[in-house]
Amino acid sequence: MITESKTLSSWALLLLIAGQLLPQVDFSIVNVALAAMRPSLHTNETGLILIVAVYGLSFSVLMATGARLGDRYGRKKIFMLGIVGFALASTGCGLAHSIVPMLLGRFGQGIFGALLMPQILTIIHATLSGERHSKAVGIYTAAAGLSFVIGQVLGGWLVSADLGGLGWRIAFFINIPVCLVILVFGSKLIPETRALEYIPMDVGGIIWLAATLLSLLIPVVLGEHWPSLLWFLVAVAPLAWGLWRCERYQEQQQNQPLLPPSLFQQKIVRMGFLGEMTVTFIYSGYLFVTALFLQSVLHYTPAQSGNAFLVLGILFFVTSLLSKRLASLVRLSKLLAIGALLSALGMASIWLVFWQQGTATAIWDLSASMALVGVGNALMVSSSFRMVLSHVRTQQASAASSALTTIQQACFALGTSVAGALYSVMLPLGSLLAVAMVFGLLMMVLLVSGSRIGLSCGPNCSQIVLR
Repeated sequence: MITESKTLSSWALLLLIAGQLLPQVDFSIVNVALAAMRPSLHTNETGLILIVAVYGLSFSVLMATGARLGDRYGRKKIFMLGIVGFALASTGCGLAHSIVPMLLGRFGQGIFGALLMPQILTIIHATLSGERHSKAVGIYTAAAGLSFVIGQVLGGWLVSADLGGLGWRIAFFINIPVCLVILVFGSKLIPETRALEYIPMDVGGIIWLAATLLSLLIPVVLGEHWPSLLWFLVAVAPLAWGLWRCERYQEQQQNQPLLPPSLFQQKIVRMGFLGEMTVTFIYSGYLFVTALFLQSVLHYTPAQSGNAFLVLGILFFVTSLLSKRLASLVRLSKLLAIGALLSALGMASIWLVFWQQGTATAIWDLSASMALVGVGNALMVSSSFRMVLSHVRTQQASAASSALTTIQQACFALGTSVAGALYSVMLPLGSLLAVAMVFGLLMMVLLVSGSRIGLSCGPNCSQIVLR
């Protein structure tokens, strides 16, 4: 894709990174405020699941649309529009006194987050080269790794501090001054770029994908209305088939579909996508249920809940930095399988801590288990991305990256919904049993998927050119 090129200053890069953190931090910042939000919004576990899932759903479906709008109308312009919309949606979330306006606000956050996020890396690619480009991409990647820690710890501290008597609402209101700073200084410092060649949006693919995801999420989240919602699950297979046919037709017409079928021709690429789907599904479900258990059952404060995940986030970040060196020593498919095993061991050990310690469980009792999950998830994420991006053609790199992000965010919503729904259903039988059932399901998915990938790729994975 040919683009107009201008220079990006260090201050402008800092503003872009601040914009990057906004939607990423809001994925995790809500987890530490769940227990406090429930009575204020007069909702139950289903409502809490929806607060996370609606955000992930709207974010995932519209990511590719945001990228193409930036190419056509100007990336700075769409980035700024996303910032304005995200500030307004965050205000709506902070002012919400019931579940419906909260869900509308979260839906808006997902939409505008999907507008601003794709512009950041594209602006970096379009305006920098050489060493400066390499450093900027490194900063972008590091910020993505740190966003989880920032969200958990910052969110916990803000909610516990109860600044101005706002409680959990400050977790949303904190976005507003950040957005204002970006708008004031970004309008002058961030250069405008756009694609000289317009690529039409894949409207059909967006509609088919949204319909498929909704058919999965609705019966899972609203399970108490079974069997009247059974027809949604029945529709999943034909909708998925329709999505595939639509994307194949778009590619045959030499358009750029949301999920190009040609990306999945190589087994190692398919296994990379499977790995990314697995780790995002597992990670999101694990985070949601563990945070809910810590606050609702063990009576952790939001700050304590956030601090409990600190070791996980730090180990995730450090392991991500070391992943390229590790991948030069160990075959990627094997590294991914090792990551799946470590994550499963971490979940098993954290449940044992809950079982043995009960309400006396301290943050340091969880550290070793959290570390295992952090290392395991980092190995899976880094290996999955390299398995995909190192085996697609150069001209498909952008489409592969977009498809990975779309699938990642969709599985985040699905993982939260499935794990949260199972926890809610099993909760009347006891909280420990409910956590055991959720962790058991997640561990089974991890081990089955990890072994499938580890055994299927074989030595061909060692031929990857590491990037």
